[in-house]
Amino acid sequence: MNKNVIIRLFILLILLAGIFIGLWLMLQNSSPSEQAKILEKVYKKGNYIEAVIWLIFSGAFAISAIKNSGIIRLHRIVATFTFLLFGLSDIVEVQTGAWWHPWWLFVWKSLCVLSMFFCSYFL
Repeated sequence: MNKNVIIRLFILLILLAGIFIGLWLMLQNSSPSEQAKILEKVYKKGNYIEAVIWLIFSGAFAISAIKNSGIIRLHRIVATFTFLLFGLSDIVEVQTGAWWHPWWLFVWKSLCVLSMFFCSYFL
């Protein structure tokens, strides 16, 4: 890793630590029912943010697929659809309330993860 990557990761770590400390402070001064509401909001918003991140990855792979040819293009197209479907599964997860329920959502996410392993091996 170069110096710029380390700096960006450190900034991200500080940002995440600030978010978690703020959340912890909010939960300390709340009743159990308010804590449940706060955590539900965090769960929902977090999944939407995660979905956007996967969709951004999908877009980056789509752009890369356009710029490449041959087997590399094929791998990038597979990665594009894998990350697109994984992002969409996070949106469905918010609606169902769990990544393992219903069973088909668990299968959907599992196939996406397997495809990601496949892509990481070949990309």
